[in-house]
Amino acid sequence: MGTRSSSARVTTASASATRRAWEISSKGSLKNLELNTVPSVVLNPDECRVRVRAIGLNFADVFTALGLYSAAPKGRFVPGLECSGEIVELPNGYAGDFHVGDKVMCVVRFGAFADEVAVPMTQMRPLPNGWTFEEGAGFLVQGLTSYYGLRALGDVKRGSTVLVHSAAGGCGLMSLGICEAVGAEPIAVIGNAGKEETLKERFPSLRAVIVRDRKRFKQQVKEACDSIGASEGCDIVFDATLGDFFQGGWDNLARGGRYVVYGAADLTPRGDSIGVVGWVKLAWKFLRRKKVDPLMLPGENKGILGFNLIWQFDKQEELARLLAELNALNLPAPKVGATFNFTDLPEAMRLFQTGQTTGKVVVTVE
Repeated sequence: MGTRSSSARVTTASASATRRAWEISSKGSLKNLELNTVPSVVLNPDECRVRVRAIGLNFADVFTALGLYSAAPKGRFVPGLECSGEIVELPNGYAGDFHVGDKVMCVVRFGAFADEVAVPMTQMRPLPNGWTFEEGAGFLVQGLTSYYGLRALGDVKRGSTVLVHSAAGGCGLMSLGICEAVGAEPIAVIGNAGKEETLKERFPSLRAVIVRDRKRFKQQVKEACDSIGASEGCDIVFDATLGDFFQGGWDNLARGGRYVVYGAADLTPRGDSIGVVGWVKLAWKFLRRKKVDPLMLPGENKGILGFNLIWQFDKQEELARLLAELNALNLPAPKVGATFNFTDLPEAMRLFQTGQTTGKVVVTVE
């Protein structure tokens, strides 16, 4: 998205020697999140310095704190995957479109839980006109996650029937917006009836909503498919829940359908830490999880795909192309469901962990 030359810097203000950052001292508990004053980031030649104004939370952040995220660094580190803010420093000789003072949206491989972050030039985009920092902090990760899963893997198109789990969350609402924009027919799955109002307000034309029931989920999906004329089932299931809700979606996947997995919220432990009891419950859920036999797939004529966006960060050209396609859909700004102050970040994580929120949970940085 721009060029890079030497490691020298240009800036309009003297850089502070320190910054405030939430660090994980050791994985396993939200209580291990510590707000510390740490040295300011040292930039690589391809990075700029961004003053963070808002931080977007993701389920990966919860998994990281609990020690369940394989991509997390070892030892003490600053978590966080996305934020928005203002550029305060660019590489000397940079000849791209960004300028010091520009408002930007950023995605990073950890480090966003701070008031300052180093961002690769290829991993940020301008904050759209009219968007707040809070809205910008909820776009790149959930936007790329939803579009990569639905388009690159799911091959969503006009007329596709798409079962969207966690439909009132950040990725869920983004996925519904993508479906609406391309002419697909979504079936929205939510955990409680109180979230339906959010869906109807944002998507008045939405025809099928499931308030999921563990014991009846398979039948619920079938009834929803029948209600919109998709008697053969769903063309795509977009699932970050798994657990007890996998089989109902898999059994209602149409011939040639694609089941796309990007998370396992139903397996997420509750509370600040897992503990012995939590590990036992997690192990029990893991052992009794449903399995797919590859030998049966040719006969069933459907497939299952999984991804974690963080492992795609090195494929910058593909992500840039997908992001350009997503931007061309002209979707509205993300819905921000809850905001917290920077000093209350652990409380934001706890609320997000409950699964009771709608839209994006965002932390603001003064």
